[in-house]
Amino acid sequence: MIWEEISFVRLLWDIMNNKTGELGHVTFHPEKPAFNENLPMEQPFPRSTPEAQGIDSEYLARMVEELGNEPGANMHQLMILRNNHVIYEGGFGPYQTGVWHATYSLCKSFTNMAVGLLIDDGRLHLDDHLVNLLDTNWNPLSIIRMKDITVRHLLTMSSGAAFNEVGAISGDNWVRGYFDSNVKFEPGSQFDYNSMNSLMLSAIVGKITGMSMFDFLKERIFTPMGIRQVFWENSPKGITKGGWGLFITQEDAAKLGTLYLQKGKWKGVQLLSEHWVEESTKMQITTNRAQNPYYGYHIWMEQRPGSFSYNGMLGQNVRVYPDLNLVLVTNAGNGEIFAEGGMTSILRKYLAPDYQPENKPLPENPAAYQRLQMVKAQMEGRFHPVVSIRRGGWKNTKRNDLAVRRFYTTDLLKQLDGECFEMGNKGVGLFPLIMQVVHNNYTWGISRLTFHTTKEGLELDFLEGTQQITLPVDLNKVTRTHINMNGEDYMVAISSGFAKNEDNIPVLSLRICFVEEAAERRLKIYFLDHDRLRLNWDEVPGNTMILDAMELVTTGSGNTTGIANLLIDQIPMDIVKRQVVATVGAVVYAKKVAENQESANS
Repeated sequence: MIWEEISFVRLLWDIMNNKTGELGHVTFHPEKPAFNENLPMEQPFPRSTPEAQGIDSEYLARMVEELGNEPGANMHQLMILRNNHVIYEGGFGPYQTGVWHATYSLCKSFTNMAVGLLIDDGRLHLDDHLVNLLDTNWNPLSIIRMKDITVRHLLTMSSGAAFNEVGAISGDNWVRGYFDSNVKFEPGSQFDYNSMNSLMLSAIVGKITGMSMFDFLKERIFTPMGIRQVFWENSPKGITKGGWGLFITQEDAAKLGTLYLQKGKWKGVQLLSEHWVEESTKMQITTNRAQNPYYGYHIWMEQRPGSFSYNGMLGQNVRVYPDLNLVLVTNAGNGEIFAEGGMTSILRKYLAPDYQPENKPLPENPAAYQRLQMVKAQMEGRFHPVVSIRRGGWKNTKRNDLAVRRFYTTDLLKQLDGECFEMGNKGVGLFPLIMQVVHNNYTWGISRLTFHTTKEGLELDFLEGTQQITLPVDLNKVTRTHINMNGEDYMVAISSGFAKNEDNIPVLSLRICFVEEAAERRLKIYFLDHDRLRLNWDEVPGNTMILDAMELVTTGSGNTTGIANLLIDQIPMDIVKRQVVATVGAVVYAKKVAENQESANS
């Protein structure tokens, strides 16, 4: 394990020394395809008014409005089904429905399904031991340490294995890293959430079936249910990640919630046994989470009796309420890790145990349904530029707005056309840091920014590594484009705003949304004078989320032993944390490139 240990220490050192463009010690192969916006949904759910399914439109309107107005929720998409009918589907601008979204740990529940299929087939058992299922010439000490870990322990997050999520950024062979790590407690004795348990289940499925877990699920679950717009990343050694890395549309995620709502049956066909669904969705172990105290087999118990959820960080959830015959799907970009935050509080309030909708159709209520549609349109059409405000408040008069707009559309924009600026710090990229880590897709940093004026506004050309990335900017609307990040396609939506700050400095503010993801980049460009810029970077979710992840390192991740521990002890973690904050919220100065220098470099 020495190479993984050295890589882990080197990663910390690079963060501390602001070598953002050199982060990442995992072999990267571009995998993610472009989302096919023209591919129709197969086996879609029928649509219905809420009233036809026994739910009041006004009640839903209040819930959607509250979700959209809660800053901590940062909603992206919402879909609600009752009685197998979609009664609400909507985006929260600039995010849109019908586009797949990163799920993070939500997909662990799909790993559960693959394991359940093999158990139904009699090819795997809950009490099978890990060392017997993946006997790849481990050393005797590894076998001794891991000998008591079973499939059941992996499913209930009670393996005790120390090799956790941090290992995914420290080396290529995650299975070997798992076997080479310590076991922190007796397997089965306590809950210890660890995404590498899901990877090991995926490796087991691959070993038994002779195909990747993703391909196995496509054959047995996804294709029979008409789920084709789905993609799942692999580990560096080609194993479906299992615990993260899956993209799926809301409607297809709702199908997989409905599959468990219907006890493993889809359109009259039993895809998974009723017994497996029942065992998976009941309490198998108590957790250390006060608001989410019970866990099944890679599935969380919800607060409403009998309900459960597939939960992913930052607000990705499929919530299933059997007594209501209701499925609710969320995508968001908030700071929730284990369904603890503003979004979850609102949903639990509206779907509390005492909420009892009718089990028969209500009279249609055109006024309430129209209000629901108006709330939906309001949420989808929201425009969220990030602007600088004067101290003491901004005088938002029409005259002032027009004056500022005229200033930018005449003087400054004309001066900017064709101007190129070189970054003083070349370690910052467009990709949010959290996305770089999760996808092992690291930036080599932006070295130059060139402005071009257009009829609509501006085009910003960023030279990131060896790639040129163009962002179109239109003050009057959200613009959409695709960008290529090291061979992977990502959809982006950009909203913008112009203002002057308290020092009368012109500021161009951008909200750069990766609409398939939970993360956004925020950028403010300060035009200090004709020759100098200051770029203030940020991302959402930002520092809190990153620092929570760093806490794994501070408290001891368990991924290192021996000499690596001695090296880590010499790294001041408070400095590392401050540097991470500075990386997420980087301030970069840029200087105008002389025309002859620009020509020579081109």
